[in-house]
Amino acid sequence: MKRTKYFYGTLLGLLCGTAAWPQENIPIGTWRPHLSFNNLNALAVAPGHVYAANGVGVLDFDKAGQEVVVVSKVDGLSSAEISTIAYDSQRKMLLVAFENGLINIIEGNTVSVFDNLAISPAIPGSRKVNHIGVHNDLAYLSTDFGVVVFDLEKREVKETYRDLSDTGENLAVNSSAVSGDSLYLATAQGVLAGAMDGTSNLLDFRSWKRYVQGAMNSNIASITNFNGMVYAAINQQGVFLLQNGSWAQQPYLQTATFRKMSSPFNALFITTADKVWSVDGAGLKEVGAGSITNPDEAITDSEGVVWVADGNKGLLFIKDGTVNQVKPNGPSSNAQWRVTYSQGRVLASHGGYTPLLQPLGNISKADQFVNGQWGEINSGLKSDITDQEISAGATYVSSFGFGLEKTTASGSMVFDDSNSPLQKAPPLGLVLVPSIAASSDGIWVANYGVFPSLHWLSHSNDWQSFPINRPQAQFPVDLLVDKVGHVWMVVDPLKGGGIVVYDKNENRNVYLSDVPGKGGLPSAVVKSMANDRDGQVWVGTDKGVAYFPSPQSVFDPVVDAVRPIFENRYLLRDETVTAIAVDGGNRKWLGTNNGIWLFGPSGEEVVYNFTTNNSPLLSNTITSVAIDPNSGEVFIGTDKGMASFRSAATASTNRFGEVKIFPNPVSADFTGPVAINGLYTDAIVKITDISGKLVWQAQAHGGTATWDARQVNGRRVSPGIYLVFATAEDGTERHVGKIAVIE
Repeated sequence: MKRTKYFYGTLLGLLCGTAAWPQENIPIGTWRPHLSFNNLNALAVAPGHVYAANGVGVLDFDKAGQEVVVVSKVDGLSSAEISTIAYDSQRKMLLVAFENGLINIIEGNTVSVFDNLAISPAIPGSRKVNHIGVHNDLAYLSTDFGVVVFDLEKREVKETYRDLSDTGENLAVNSSAVSGDSLYLATAQGVLAGAMDGTSNLLDFRSWKRYVQGAMNSNIASITNFNGMVYAAINQQGVFLLQNGSWAQQPYLQTATFRKMSSPFNALFITTADKVWSVDGAGLKEVGAGSITNPDEAITDSEGVVWVADGNKGLLFIKDGTVNQVKPNGPSSNAQWRVTYSQGRVLASHGGYTPLLQPLGNISKADQFVNGQWGEINSGLKSDITDQEISAGATYVSSFGFGLEKTTASGSMVFDDSNSPLQKAPPLGLVLVPSIAASSDGIWVANYGVFPSLHWLSHSNDWQSFPINRPQAQFPVDLLVDKVGHVWMVVDPLKGGGIVVYDKNENRNVYLSDVPGKGGLPSAVVKSMANDRDGQVWVGTDKGVAYFPSPQSVFDPVVDAVRPIFENRYLLRDETVTAIAVDGGNRKWLGTNNGIWLFGPSGEEVVYNFTTNNSPLLSNTITSVAIDPNSGEVFIGTDKGMASFRSAATASTNRFGEVKIFPNPVSADFTGPVAINGLYTDAIVKITDISGKLVWQAQAHGGTATWDARQVNGRRVSPGIYLVFATAEDGTERHVGKIAVIE
């Protein structure tokens, strides 16, 4: 397993580490994750290491080397959402549990999967693992259906305590604690205690002692053993200590909402909604006051350093009274609303609005990926950032609630109803800008729910509005500028759907629907649009995909959309096509709610179909796709996080550029593709041996061709020197270079 590493120097105060990707580009045909670890919810400590996790991955922080290793699905983790982790110090392995009952065991660079709980037909309902308690050779997995006792030596389930309610029905267990010879469970119906010395049959629900009197007749949020004594936390009731068979309420946090309690190394830590507390002989004390906002779990290590998994600031540690942050490079959020490429940068926003066109209230900022680094785009917009563009040296960011912001080297300006034609939409009273689109001389702006709804902002900050007298035009949710400058406006499906196309030069517009002769879309519910290399406009709907042959074809007389045929049926007719991106080879990447597809230029040949089952994608729900045309890297946003795949197609021109061949030489153990970049668009590439015998031939995708170091018959070529020739469309042949294949 190859992991992504980040290196840190000393961190003082609330400072982010300056982490770098191992390389700016990744090899063709490989993946890399682009994950945020700002929202952590689980912790574990080990000698010299601290582990922290959220739903999509695990951080392994080496305290001595100040190095962070990210372990994600790219490295072999399962694709379900992580729910909790625990460390087994005796066997030096990390247990990672998931929402669906899967267990991953990480030992060194190896990830193994235990799936008995996830696939067992005997377990109805939720299989979520809420907590792992390690004691001697056993791990007690607290789940939504009971407790699973996992033998750490044999890697198998020893026994399962199910149906633990007082009537023998299902009972969720939130966490467990071992004290003396008893196992204590925090459940939805009080605390249960079972003897572990073999005197009781814990498989029988009647063998458990129940603490359900008074305040204990509640959902117990968390339970732990501190200094040989059992503590339980109850929301809005407080912390209770078991003494002489009775529970005594402690004089603190009696109105708090609790997250977790933990007690490694003789210290008790309690996390509430927005604070971390420690308890010792001197009483209760707040930890990291003023610097911690959304803690989920807190622990201490053998050196007395306090570690916090925070839902907003990621992994924090408190040493000598100073709060520090460990943060690998990545976007600010895993909720990907819209991913775009603009002026050498991949831009990501985290949106947005609900299906009923109501603001989400998402305060996450927009991000940009430049030279292998993620960084936040500075913005004064309060929330729900929906789109971003870079044009003429300025960065534009839109918000579904607070208008449009323009940032240049000299500063930022927010445009709203007070200083621009943008208006507040009733009844929300907010300036709703769901989409923007760059043109050669300015930015097009969609203003939802008002008239006029389409505006244009020049690079010199001059505004122009375009009143379109169609009722549908008041409700745009997405914009596209085609190859000749027409503006395509996707209409809110709740307001009729379809597309309004506006021609600024002729001051004309047309409404395209699913009606034959009036657009002929597969459906009026339009989800995505993209220009292809030939000027065609591709449209994704909830019933597949279609394209308009040219921008002019939508005006009188209207030419209906063309629906590509794949395997004797309309292309993806049963899929909602949520995202479309076109690569340098004019191939179409089509995102859906069931993964992402790559089709050839006409949509009639499939190249890839990536899902969570055969790729590092964290979710099959694709929200957005963007392509870096220079490298061919495809950035795929999902509702759970982003991953990228480097394809074999890049942007090109009708001339040969600086042709590069990589790797060169090709070693015997190299199994990936050899990339030949900088070619004439769709050039024919031939490779011969030194005597001129043809070894391999193919056509480039845009400006890139790839060779797998094999002959036409599929056999690996022998070591030696091979010549590369490329031919342009006009027949002009160019000798590109040589490739050395070595033993």
